[in-house]
Amino acid sequence: MSDARKSDIADVNWEQVAQWDKKYYLHGPQAAGEANIATIASMDGNWFTLADGTRMLDFQSQLISDSFGHRHPAIHSKIEEAMGRTGHAFYGFANQYRAEAAKLIIEGLFPGENWAGRVRVFSSGTDAVESAINMARLHTGRAGVLTQAHSFHGMVMGSTMMRGYRNNITHRDDLDTVRDTPGFPPQGYIPVPAPEHEDYRVIEGQVLPSLAATEEIIRAVGPENIAAMIAEPMLGAGGTLPHPRYMADMAAMLKKYDILWISDEVITGVGRLGEWFGYQSTPGVAPDLIACGKGLTGCVMPVGAVIASKEIADPFENARWWSGSTWDGHPLVCAAIVGALEWAFENDILQSVRQKGAYLNARLNELKEKHDCVGRVAGRGLYQTLDLVGRDGSSIIEADRFHAFTGDLASNPNSMIYAECAAHGVYLGGYTPNTVKVGPPFTITSDEIDLAMDALDSALMKVGNKWLK
Repeated sequence: MSDARKSDIADVNWEQVAQWDKKYYLHGPQAAGEANIATIASMDGNWFTLADGTRMLDFQSQLISDSFGHRHPAIHSKIEEAMGRTGHAFYGFANQYRAEAAKLIIEGLFPGENWAGRVRVFSSGTDAVESAINMARLHTGRAGVLTQAHSFHGMVMGSTMMRGYRNNITHRDDLDTVRDTPGFPPQGYIPVPAPEHEDYRVIEGQVLPSLAATEEIIRAVGPENIAAMIAEPMLGAGGTLPHPRYMADMAAMLKKYDILWISDEVITGVGRLGEWFGYQSTPGVAPDLIACGKGLTGCVMPVGAVIASKEIADPFENARWWSGSTWDGHPLVCAAIVGALEWAFENDILQSVRQKGAYLNARLNELKEKHDCVGRVAGRGLYQTLDLVGRDGSSIIEADRFHAFTGDLASNPNSMIYAECAAHGVYLGGYTPNTVKVGPPFTITSDEIDLAMDALDSALMKVGNKWLK
């Protein structure tokens, strides 16, 4: 950090900042008075510094989102260039950066494929999901949308089936109860079982139980009433990597019933799993629509995008489609996409993610061998998870991925992991109570991986001492 930046940070009244934030900002997951919210003073590379001077290695890319670390020069310089030329241009105008971003996405992220037609850029992954669902319904003339248990498609009521992540509310005076937005699940959204884990043992010729149950639901509802199924290549909030057969078998089932496939790649897209998109790890399949986001800019700018197949994009392009928002295709957001993708292409980021992911996986499996509280290491590339278990091998917190985030969250295993890792200067934890989500930036180094593994080693020791006695 430059001396000038250090001076600027030192001049800030951080106590006042914290007071204003506490008094005026409308906060989300933490009930009033439940916890003190740390203040970030600066960010550089794979690290951020808190207002009290504590440096933290961001080993979770915050929300599995900041793929290129913090303040990446290639992205920031492109935004600065765009700021020198333009500001906001609403979607009725073309602009240089929207055109360049669209070309880079369609021509660069689908090597050897020929299905992707057009892309539209939004200001969040939730917008992208909602647009993809609307497009599927308009294209098919049907209302139903299949959505998996434990899935996360944005903080929305409807497509998100992750317990505790669909705009639920728990009041501070009753932390043991949760209330969904009235009307959940909305008409048209149809929950189906979550996919089996990668290590699920399936007999040759057996249909995966989750897909067998899903097909029964399709038949019961009637495929003529179902527009699409939205599914994640690896569940973002749930942290589940599906069985290797799941995606291909799911795609075949949907094609059999003429149901569209929406691949939610907001977390897994743009390199996170070692492919540009997670579905590409399964040869011979392609979705009809993709919702993506975070990785397009590394969250330097708020972003989402929907990518439509040629078959779907063409009729929309040839129609008067009354849709969009003020910020669609914002020049500064698109400039960030251009900066991120150009750098990723030039630096062969996929190969880098695969290599670093292999090293990370090896280190995580070393910890699994050492700590009996680790029941499973799963994932791919730079998004991997640890499932924490008790002495009998079952989930420590019985609700596991059905947890509604009620009660004393600080005592859950994932919170213990976060607290101990933070004490070692590493930002790492998880969302569901028994799962640690490991998703460092693509710019992580082997030394930083080792540093994080030392912190995680200490944290797992504490979990084991508490839950395996």
